[in-house]
Amino acid sequence: MKTQIDSKSLYFENIEDKTIYYSYNTTVAVKTPIETYVCENVWSITTAKHLNRIEELTGSDKEYRMRYKDFRNFCRNNNVNKYYI
Repeated sequence: MKTQIDSKSLYFENIEDKTIYYSYNTTVAVKTPIETYVCENVWSITTAKHLNRIEELTGSDKEYRMRYKDFRNFCRNNNVNKYYI
C-alpha cells in the first residue's frame, strides 16, 4: 500500500527489501539496502521537486541521477518493472 509523503502526489511503498518512490503513479526512485537509484527528471516541475525531496530523504546526490533509459532497465532487471509505469 502506498503511503503519501506530502500533499503533492509523492508516495512511497515498501516491497520486499526495496522502497519504491512514486511521483503521482510513476516510479521515479528505488531504494535498496545498498543504494538509492533516482531517475533524471523527464516529467514535470512537480516531479522535479519530488526527486529533490526523495534525495533529501534518502541522502542521495542529484549528481548521480540515472538516465531515464538506464533507470527503466534497472527497474526491469530488479523486479521493479511490475510497479513501474
